[in-house]
Amino acid sequence: MFCYNVWLENSEQSKPELTLNQIEKVLHNISKAPGARGVTFTGGEPLLRSDIHEIIRVCRQCGMKAALATNGTLLTEKTVCSLMESGIEHFDIGFTEPAGETRLAVAAAAKSGCTVTASICIHKNNYERTGILCEMAAALGADAVALNRFIPTGRGKHHSQSLQLSKKDILTALSSANRAAETAGIYTYTGIPVEPCIARGADYPGIAFSTCQCGESKWAIDSSGNLRTCEQNSEILGNLMKSKFSEIVIRDAEKINLFRQWKPSDICNSCTLPGNCRGGCRFLFTPPVD
Repeated sequence: MFCYNVWLENSEQSKPELTLNQIEKVLHNISKAPGARGVTFTGGEPLLRSDIHEIIRVCRQCGMKAALATNGTLLTEKTVCSLMESGIEHFDIGFTEPAGETRLAVAAAAKSGCTVTASICIHKNNYERTGILCEMAAALGADAVALNRFIPTGRGKHHSQSLQLSKKDILTALSSANRAAETAGIYTYTGIPVEPCIARGADYPGIAFSTCQCGESKWAIDSSGNLRTCEQNSEILGNLMKSKFSEIVIRDAEKINLFRQWKPSDICNSCTLPGNCRGGCRFLFTPPVD
């Protein structure tokens, strides 16, 4: 699965975006990669791009599934229908502090027959409401809820002290989400991995605990066509306008392996817990003891 940024990431540092023809070239490039299944178009806000429908059609013509990650404020019933005609199959809608437009967007997307994930960014100011947000998403017809811990990268670095979660906060959020998932019957998973030294998956049977797939079965492409292991990772492996995906992966195999083997703490080197968290999120580590 590829995550493609189709809107400017940072107006102060952004480079010119790819044109539709250039995006078509990138999509054809990655469609040749072994196991390429689909692309999630994200941003920023991808619906601000006037040719998003054409981009999705090209993705489908390349034989890949297309998903859209949006904040939902521009996602009306009419827009949902037109995106479906273009070939969209899945919506990932930000549900951290859902405004009225966002709640309506979830309902409209769910009504369309497309699958819908409500993505909650859990941080210091909302972790106690995680269960309520899960229940709300289920009531609106979402198929799944993604629980994403706040990650202090990019502009988030300026808010790390005020928004980053402690272990106690994480456990509180997981407990409330677990109760809501079991009560509402909605599939709930950790979009950002939670290490087993922080929380044991067996203690939360209503939540599917994920592992990091970045640089393995999930890759990020920015709005200039640069390939990265993860949307949180600033390190550029290569540009898909200039090189084939397979060539970049082979050339930078050492960098990718180092990313995959990365350990956030000395605690990881002596871990004796069962299972394999695969290092958790490379950009976030919450010590197992507050």
